[in-house]
Amino acid sequence: MGIENLATRLMLLVEDVTNSDDLMLAIAGMARELGFHYFAISHHIDTISVGGDAIRLHNYPARWADYYEQHALGGVDPVHRASQKTSLAFCWSRLSDMIALTPFDNRMLALGGEHGIGDGITVPANVPGEAGGSCTFAVATGGRLPRGILPFAQLVGDFAFEAARRLWTVRGSRPD
Repeated sequence: MGIENLATRLMLLVEDVTNSDDLMLAIAGMARELGFHYFAISHHIDTISVGGDAIRLHNYPARWADYYEQHALGGVDPVHRASQKTSLAFCWSRLSDMIALTPFDNRMLALGGEHGIGDGITVPANVPGEAGGSCTFAVATGGRLPRGILPFAQLVGDFAFEAARRLWTVRGSRPD
């Protein structure tokens, strides 16, 4: 993957994607290219209480996504808390260096693993005046993070979140 090719594709993604299905396919493809199984683009809020205005787009296993939403974990997710401490992409293996992990945090991360979500990288996306957010890439349970991928994840995550913001902002709620 050449950096110029990646940059051009990312610019086109932000400019040309017109709906959430196309964005889902594009980011899932880029995640696979980077060596990840899963991605999630989201605002860090409880979507149960705010409804459809929050960005929430992912290809996580359905069982985990359902559990996460039903238990309103978006508001207590340790990855979300850590993303408030930096503007740079970080590996989940560094979470305990960034925030104090509680027993609940450790259980939540273990539950994600039981549902198929292994290690990951999160790219914070904190736009002044808006809810905090991020773009996350993860490998399946037992998988290894691709080596040297952090700067590429940062680049892709920034552009992916911006594409989602554009789609959600234009319509004021979840796009078609």
